[in-house]
Amino acid sequence: MTLKLPSALLTLLMLIPTTAHAEERALFLQKVYMSFCLKHFDDYGALRANLIEQGLPKLSVQQAAPFLQGREGDAWPVPYEGQFGQFVLTLPAGDNLCAVMARRADPDSTGRWFATLAKTAPEPLEVQQVLDESTYTPLNGEAYTRAWRWAAPAALQQLQLTLTTARESDAAIQAIVSLAVIRTEQQER
Repeated sequence: MTLKLPSALLTLLMLIPTTAHAEERALFLQKVYMSFCLKHFDDYGALRANLIEQGLPKLSVQQAAPFLQGREGDAWPVPYEGQFGQFVLTLPAGDNLCAVMARRADPDSTGRWFATLAKTAPEPLEVQQVLDESTYTPLNGEAYTRAWRWAAPAALQQLQLTLTTARESDAAIQAIVSLAVIRTEQQER
């Protein structure tokens, strides 16, 4: 029994840096999402032009394709701790969607900050949760998607904040956060 306690303690101590690092990635994902998608939701075309004008390295069409999920558009790798490959910012054509994808980010930490943000729309916007589902994907395993919409009463547009997380440690993409500007049914008439 004496040997089991130190072994268990050692195992827990070894997990702390991994957990802390996963939470750091979740916070970095939050920072990128808020700095690009949330801050520039009113003009993703200007954001795209600004990123291109700054000469930031953009993924090739072939490299961007998996991140754009069948849509045309642009994708930029976002450096994290001096390295590329862990985070990608996408702006699909149409300038109505911005997404950030994380190869690794703690699903629980990511879910907490995103749900808190999504449930707290600024006045006079109202919040409505519109999606809460789990699906299975070959690349990511079990994926959990939640989405909320922010809209003012009788508005012609709404903002949809969406989060998809995968728990599998070997998932190709562990978290996707997006913000879409969508037309309401009133505008489509």
